[in-house]
Amino acid sequence: MQSLESTENKYHWAKLSAEQWRDRAIGWLIIILFALVVPDINLFINFSALVYAFFLTMIVADILERLYKLHFSVTLLTLGIPMGIVSSSVGLVQMFIVYNADSATVIAVSGGTSIMLLTTFYGLILCVIGFSLYNDDENNINTSPINLKTFLCLTCFVYGSIYVSMIVGPSNPTTGYDYLSIQPLLLSLGLLILFHLSRAKKKGMAENICDASIATTITSIMIALIMLYSNFGSDPNFENIGVNQFLELANYANYGLLYGGSLYIFSFLLSLYTNEFHKINFKLRNWHLVEAFSFYVFMTLAAPSLFELV
Repeated sequence: MQSLESTENKYHWAKLSAEQWRDRAIGWLIIILFALVVPDINLFINFSALVYAFFLTMIVADILERLYKLHFSVTLLTLGIPMGIVSSSVGLVQMFIVYNADSATVIAVSGGTSIMLLTTFYGLILCVIGFSLYNDDENNINTSPINLKTFLCLTCFVYGSIYVSMIVGPSNPTTGYDYLSIQPLLLSLGLLILFHLSRAKKKGMAENICDASIATTITSIMIALIMLYSNFGSDPNFENIGVNQFLELANYANYGLLYGGSLYIFSFLLSLYTNEFHKINFKLRNWHLVEAFSFYVFMTLAAPSLFELV
């Protein structure tokens, strides 16, 4: 990790320029466009998902642009998708813990799944806004590293909000301890330590954390799917697999998504502090996260195809 000089008192809360206000106006126009083109707007609005997956990212982007002139679009592009996936994984862990053979009806599972997918959808909307505002010249801007105070405040703000999303809610029966699972946590921490040990002289801490987070996400999904499909037909009481067993085995991937996505977000914030941001291709890595998440959803929560319905 690079040794950075303190940047305290070097930055101030800047007022937005006319161009920056224009960028925000375009962003809201894109949001309005999405609101107009969805068949039923009520199905695409969820207050909790909006707060934790959408507005949280927008606030961080606004802070970084005002204090450090990091373009609004850059933060949306980098943070939108992982924030959406982390929010989805929080809901998936909760859903898989709460449901059982009696409560996991088609209506309950479909409703819960649609809300979980909404948070990732909101992240994709932020990504679309970021792409619409993004200029390739921004890659060449030498943004000064954020200071330690800002790094710690943003980290506490982001992860504090994620923790609140885990425990707050009138119908939320889970506690913070429900989001701890030893084996997926050991996987994420083990990969993080080993990545850094093997590449410390070649790569920075932030990049090592970023790559370890993606490895955690993908491998946890594969472990869960292997366990899941290995148990199909093992119980003579069920044609394929029991609901409770399915939920228990597949939840490994949900924890992996949560831990991997959380590490990914931390790597972004850390890269701004260690001045590694422009060395890490976050745009490419974001799509690896989307591919892994999509694969997992299709393998575990996919709706029946038309051939199954006719």
